[in-house]
Amino acid sequence: MLLVLMIYSTVVVLALSVPLALLVGRERAQRFGENRASAATFFADLSLREDESGEPRLLESVRRYNDLYGEGIAVVDRTGAARALSGLDLTRADVQQTVAGALRNQRGDLPSSLTPWSQSTVLIAAPVGGGTQVDGAVVLAASTDSARRDVAFAWMVIAAGALLILATVAAIAVALSRWVVRPLTALSSRVHSFGGKFHDQLPIDEVPTTEPAAYDGPPEVRELSRAFDAMADDVEAATAAQRRLVADTAHALRNPLAALRIRMDVLGMRIPDSAHEVHLRTTVEVDRLSSVVEDLLVLAAAETPASSRTIGCELGAVTTDRVEFWSSTMTAAGIDVRLDEPDFEVGLRVAIPEDDLIRILDALLSNATKYAGEGAHVEIGYRTLGTDAMVWVADTGPGVPADELPMIVDRFFRASTAHGAGTGLGLSIVRALTERTGGRLEVSARRPSGLRIELRLPTTDS
Repeated sequence: MLLVLMIYSTVVVLALSVPLALLVGRERAQRFGENRASAATFFADLSLREDESGEPRLLESVRRYNDLYGEGIAVVDRTGAARALSGLDLTRADVQQTVAGALRNQRGDLPSSLTPWSQSTVLIAAPVGGGTQVDGAVVLAASTDSARRDVAFAWMVIAAGALLILATVAAIAVALSRWVVRPLTALSSRVHSFGGKFHDQLPIDEVPTTEPAAYDGPPEVRELSRAFDAMADDVEAATAAQRRLVADTAHALRNPLAALRIRMDVLGMRIPDSAHEVHLRTTVEVDRLSSVVEDLLVLAAAETPASSRTIGCELGAVTTDRVEFWSSTMTAAGIDVRLDEPDFEVGLRVAIPEDDLIRILDALLSNATKYAGEGAHVEIGYRTLGTDAMVWVADTGPGVPADELPMIVDRFFRASTAHGAGTGLGLSIVRALTERTGGRLEVSARRPSGLRIELRLPTTDS
């Protein structure tokens, strides 16, 4: 940022100071030319008056001018012969050329601009007479030393002012850049510290080994980007390690729980009647713990990123099959189920594995069977919605309080209206499976009562 500000400030200062310096050179050259042209014209007029009056004042004036200003001057007649000469060599080629031009009524070329390294002497000519009658010429070897010193001094003042402005701008830019970059630097340090804690706590085989990406831009932003990438890799690895830990723990618990359940069944055949109630409650808790372990395994698998190549399935066929599977169970529970299957959506395929879609529909229909209640109506259907497919399951049960709707997809959360056994992981699994394939889950209340769950699944041709 400091580099950008300094480059911009330098360009602006140069854009202002360079034209100003050139303007000073042109203005001083104009004053110099006007002054010396006036002097040459004065001697041309004096030569004419001397011809008319016959008084020999021209030579004296020429010598006095040379003594006073140190500039050579020559007045010649129409043949080029010297009438008055002081400090100027008429035999020089450039002087002869200037005289010839003046005798042709040409006043010579005055400098348009002066610089400290311009020529030290400039020949200025003026014809004696005017119109078509030129009786002679005046040639003045004007010194530019004073004018060049003035220009050099003015340029030094301009350069000093430009440097002062740049120094002021640099001080402001340093303060401004530090003020702007300070949060980035602090954030970068914080990200380094935060990511380092994850990195140090990860197992060796979990530490990311990917090469950092190359970034463009200011150093502070590049450093923050690299730190953020490193932290993101560490967090991703830590999340994967956490999922693996949950899966490994659940898998390790499954076999002991199965063995415990078998022993509980064996024990139930030998316990007295007085302990039968306690045994039954213990068995229910073991079954509930086994369900939690199984759901944790499914959730860990659902939260694992899907492969780049996903084989889709036919939405209508899977939905019809699951409704037929659950219809007897729902009928036994006193629940009426209806499939809203449009005729024109035959062959609609969604980009989700068939096993995942079956697990999603089973979880939703299982929840409806458990919590909708006797006499409720359950509707399941699907439609095409743009490039996605929308699947919904709606019931007319007691529903969920409005303040609890956003939380029912969280792990282990159970609504206050839910009764009976449950782990609180069903909708978490549904959301994880849906989002893994790029879909979206929405939960809303149905009016006047009930719950509606919608799934947006991307469609596919394969």
